Amino acid sequence: MAEMVGIVSTAVEPGQPADNVMFFGGERRNMAMGVAMLGAGAAAFVSGLTHSFFAQAIAWTFIFWGLLFLYGDLLLNTRRFEARDDTLTVNIPMRLWNRKRVWAWQDINRVDVIIQGRDIRQDGVTVYVYHQFPGEVSLDREDRNYDPELVRLIIDRAKLRADATSKGIDLDNLPLGQNATFTWKK
Repeated sequence: MAEMVGIVSTAVEPGQPADNVMFFGGERRNMAMGVAMLGAGAAAFVSGLTHSFFAQAIAWTFIFWGLLFLYGDLLLNTRRFEARDDTLTVNIPMRLWNRKRVWAWQDINRVDVIIQGRDIRQDGVTVYVYHQFPGEVSLDREDRNYDPELVRLIIDRAKLRADATSKGIDLDNLPLGQNATFTWKK
């Protein structure tokens, strides 16, 4: 797993104790699809292949989808989880709406680790983190690639308990290659 993890200790004011922050960086993404579609659409205009309306429409469609693929990859690449003593912050600076989510540990009520049969490496496993503000009906969910250190930190700080199927699971050595869902709840 080639994800960025950093620990920073900062003091907010001179008289207060340090706030320990752990950063979990974004997911590495292969941007080849977006670059290829954007390049193909632009190359159609440069090479003069857009004499008819239909050819222009296809070229613009390639450019549009190429930009969307690149934007989606940049969203995941720049997403950062910040685990503080009292909150979990999900920061996505490239998102146009709701760039920062700040969740108190006591409001995180569930974590799912989902392994699909085709996952033979840990970086293919998905983690769902569920959060619900007190008194709200809606449930927020943030998905990301599996990081055992982040999952362990969320389970410990949110005080989650393992389901019957999740008891005794070693987070560093998941049973890969089979369909499984491991859940920790309040």
